Amino acid sequence: MADALWQVMGAGGDDISRMLIFLPSRRAVRVTEKMIAARMGGAAILPRLVALGEGADDQTEDEADVVTDDATVSDMERVCMLTRLLAADEAVPSYGAALPVARDLLRMGDYLDNEGINPADINWTDIVDEKYAAHFQAKAGMLNILSRVLPDCFGGRQTRSQRRNADIRRWIDVIGREGAFSRVIVCASTASVPATADLMAAVAALPWGRIILSGRIQGRVADFELPTNPYNSEYKFLKRIGLGADDVIPIDVGAGCMEFFNRAFGNVITGTGADLSHCHLIECNREAEEAVAVAEVAARAIEAKKSVLVITPDAAANQRIAAEFAARGLVADFSSGLSGASSDAGRAILNLFDEWIERRDDTFDTLYARFGNLFDVIAYLVDARGGDFKPAFDVTAAVPVWMALRDLSVCLMRTGIVPGVTDARAFIADALGGVTLRPPMAENARICVLGTIESRMQTADVVILTGLNDGMFPARGYENAWLPRAVAEKIGLPSPDRKVSLMSLDFMNLSCGGEVYWTRSKMSGGTQTMASRFLSRVMAHGGAVDEQVGTDILDTVRRRDQVAPRPLNPGLACPPADWSDVYVTELDYLIHNPYAFYAKHILRLNPPKDYWEGVDARDFGDLVHSVLEKATVWTEDALVAEMDARARTLVGENSVQFHFWHKRFVEIAPVACRVLGGLQCKIETPGEMRVPVGAAFRTVRARADRVADGIVIDIKTGEAPRESVLKEGGAPQLPLEACMLKSGGFADVSASARSAAPRMMFLQLKSGAVGPIEYDEEKTATLMEAALTKVKEYFNIYTAGMHEYENREIKDKKYRAWDDLARTND
Repeated sequence: MADALWQVMGAGGDDISRMLIFLPSRRAVRVTEKMIAARMGGAAILPRLVALGEGADDQTEDEADVVTDDATVSDMERVCMLTRLLAADEAVPSYGAALPVARDLLRMGDYLDNEGINPADINWTDIVDEKYAAHFQAKAGMLNILSRVLPDCFGGRQTRSQRRNADIRRWIDVIGREGAFSRVIVCASTASVPATADLMAAVAALPWGRIILSGRIQGRVADFELPTNPYNSEYKFLKRIGLGADDVIPIDVGAGCMEFFNRAFGNVITGTGADLSHCHLIECNREAEEAVAVAEVAARAIEAKKSVLVITPDAAANQRIAAEFAARGLVADFSSGLSGASSDAGRAILNLFDEWIERRDDTFDTLYARFGNLFDVIAYLVDARGGDFKPAFDVTAAVPVWMALRDLSVCLMRTGIVPGVTDARAFIADALGGVTLRPPMAENARICVLGTIESRMQTADVVILTGLNDGMFPARGYENAWLPRAVAEKIGLPSPDRKVSLMSLDFMNLSCGGEVYWTRSKMSGGTQTMASRFLSRVMAHGGAVDEQVGTDILDTVRRRDQVAPRPLNPGLACPPADWSDVYVTELDYLIHNPYAFYAKHILRLNPPKDYWEGVDARDFGDLVHSVLEKATVWTEDALVAEMDARARTLVGENSVQFHFWHKRFVEIAPVACRVLGGLQCKIETPGEMRVPVGAAFRTVRARADRVADGIVIDIKTGEAPRESVLKEGGAPQLPLEACMLKSGGFADVSASARSAAPRMMFLQLKSGAVGPIEYDEEKTATLMEAALTKVKEYFNIYTAGMHEYENREIKDKKYRAWDDLARTND
């Protein structure tokens, strides 16, 4: 197509800098800019290049970036207003229930606008009369709201689709001004959208106008008239301007196989066949294998210094291919992006709302009443409770998400909607679903991954058409549950098969490349698939496709999955020397089960919490620790109130567990006030000490719960270690923290807290046994020595390396999390 455009631009010797060229997409504009510069020797005054964004059935790059202004109503505001109108019906239980209906209605309204049909001119009640079922008659009422009531709510402002179509038609007046342009060219548009067809008809009427159609229209008129024929839209456009297929002048861009494809996509089997050895068919067992095969083809092409164009009609396939490219270090320019709802920020926000809904938590309602709008609520949560969000996210990397939430918040206020937590969750999911987080364009990437519409005007050495299953490539047409086909036909909507027609023309053009790969998966989502009808037509007309290369690629891909068997190695965990710093809380593992220390500290393997497991003793302990470590007001009521407040966010006030926890809080608070309230306590920054290992030293780090007046305090929500265990050095945490206090290892500790003869205290908060367990200076000194001796012993065994970290079968659940990894029972 680029060659054809260059020929038309050069014919007649007109000044190209005064030309106006309409192209299908912004990517086509960028390709044309580079093509002109290259053919002009690296520098040129470019013509005026305009992206039409034809193909309104699909979300295109052009549509996604439309900027609204005061004269244009945003889609979000339309959704909110229509949701409010629908929710006024008593039969609709909530805004959240009305929202998806509103979104689908507006999608249909935009489709009507793009097809040149004014919804306000249709009396839906008359069209959907008593011949139709009652539910269709009810829908007619909603359609009347869409077409007659909704526009009045916005004072005549245009929708985005109306603005887009008006902008295209506005060019008709511009191009008609004599002398404005030396030539006006429309390239690679099929006139499938009425606004584009109007512009093309105006260009065709100009002496200086030129239309470059895709493919090569030839065949029987009876075939062109079928809605599935590749040239159906072009035929109807030619008919509109009083021409036929024979009136189109072919442009010679070299030998190709387009004539065969024209026959194959007709309805008469000629049996003449064609050599399509440049096309390689790869039929994979499943979608994941197809993505790996695409990556293998691309990797081979890049190794051979070739450019690659990958066509994916499916967003999920895009993600699978992106993952395989990343695994192989292949850099690609992906036209699509990640949905805002699937981004880390989007998932974290929706997860928080899901938790509130599950626990019947009223936090959102309280915050909304305080701030008065959705965006300020979310901004407050991000600023004040960022740690509560899971997964964690980078605020600066999700700017489109915050913009969408800001716009949603404004639209909710404009339309007078005050959402509850469930409604807010629905609105957020809808708003973020319309946001795309696009990666930076990789300008120098030799691999480009595009959709079918974006692929027009693109060229590459290797073209890969993926997803060649019926229902995907070609995709199903626009089917809307609001409109029975008979009604759609009656109001003038095109056949849903039009999408098949457009995609078949794209398939034919792309398959004329120098080296082409067709890929499909025989199974999709656990369901058997049917090969694309495009492939069936090629085979039925005798197209000789190469399958040998595909077999070689699949063999290569599958061999990677066939890992050579190796016998289990129940050998010993004997890593090299480990001189890394150790936190004092990990020393218990080293002493009681060295293998658990090896897995946790050296391999960094920590068992994740079971997804289905609710809050447990660890959560209770974290809550109590956090309150007691940060408390500044030491009264029983204040401590219980703070612990209750935090418990509500974890388990909810109406849960049975909350009442058990509250009972524990009431038991803990007076003891904590008595023991800690009178001390000048503080939370310490991490401390450290150096433990001798032979002639060298190894560093042990710690963070004390509380330090005060020469006392190191460890808060235990469970049972404190027995004195006999401490004397054996089996619980070294608190004794070593006492050693750090004695040696000055806590750098920020106040002078009043230091002591050459420290004491230890466990504040045991076990149910039924709440109280302090204190050790005086003499006992503390003994326990400090025992802990140091035990730690030195184990450091001397394991630090230098090449000694087995043995796995000990201990009943304590704390040390057994890695038993499977250690193959205890092999």
